[in-house]
Amino acid sequence: MQFANYVDFRNKVQVLLDGDDISTSDLSTDVLDLVIGAGEVRIYRDLRSSVQDTALSLTVTAGAAAVPDDFLELRGAPYVFGCGVASYAPWEALTDLTQRAARNAAGPLRYSFQGDSMIFYPTVPDATVVTGQYYKRFADISTGLNALFNRHPDLFIYAALSSSAPFLGEMTRLPIWEQTYSGLVESANEQERRRVTRGSKLATRLG
Repeated sequence: MQFANYVDFRNKVQVLLDGDDISTSDLSTDVLDLVIGAGEVRIYRDLRSSVQDTALSLTVTAGAAAVPDDFLELRGAPYVFGCGVASYAPWEALTDLTQRAARNAAGPLRYSFQGDSMIFYPTVPDATVVTGQYYKRFADISTGLNALFNRHPDLFIYAALSSSAPFLGEMTRLPIWEQTYSGLVESANEQERRRVTRGSKLATRLG
């Protein structure tokens, strides 16, 4: 399933909604862009793919390391240069440790999030580099089809169709679109898991 560009994809979605002759359609490109964009946002909540796997490199400033604008979630625990791999702790637990630092300065390095920044305990010096891997959000497909779209174009189709139903009054077709979308998400996530786990037995710990 291939599309020449975003406009080609948008036209195909319009065909599925309105029939073969889109020249007589009442749907504006603005409405189509809106429902496609809403579906795209939903995909980034539901799917994680290896094509989103991106190197993370941050610098600590004022005790925190701001994550990139396209950051969705960490793929694994971050490595703090000179300190090692940090383990996650809830914000309130890390704050409690920080408040009691004078009496409890020993222990493993921990990280949490405050807003869109990582924070650490014990406090990490400014200019420290934090590295790792994270899942990123690509730019909207309206600016150009990306690797996630090219791997799972059917998912983008049904995400758009499902998102269109409340706008267009297509509530009778919504259950079919929703069921198909949910099945595609489950299948895509399973395919992504198999890409990295096939060929060896799963291990819960190393060493």
